[in-house]
Amino acid sequence: MLSDLRDLAAVGRALGDETRLSVLNILVERGETCVCEIMETLGTTQSNVSFHLTVLKNAALIIDKKIGKWMFYRINLETFERHFATLRGMFNKKRLATARPAASIFTLCCRENAVPLSRKHARRKLAEMKAGKTALTIRGEAERR
Repeated sequence: MLSDLRDLAAVGRALGDETRLSVLNILVERGETCVCEIMETLGTTQSNVSFHLTVLKNAALIIDKKIGKWMFYRINLETFERHFATLRGMFNKKRLATARPAASIFTLCCRENAVPLSRKHARRKLAEMKAGKTALTIRGEAERR
């Protein structure tokens, strides 16, 4: 799971640049494309395009193929599909609905008639809940403060 998150973070950094998104858009529209065509479309230098292609390639978002002197690039659809599946797994409605444990500071603060807690008090109360102790009500403790 940790390596999936690390890979996903690398993809996020690679996608976080307008030029790289433009390169990906060109590859989606045209399919396999050589560097010179990407340069022309973006109106930039070969070194600039090569830099961005390297970042995308290192994130496994594109695949290159050399034919003679020409280097062609295309989208690596399998990588995109894998990362989309990871994101869908992380951010689905079922998981979001059940993510919060019953013994949480949020639960303490959102009870009916709850009194705002200090951090120290909230952590102590949470520890008591997790330990299964029968504690006084939040209201009663707040009145004693």
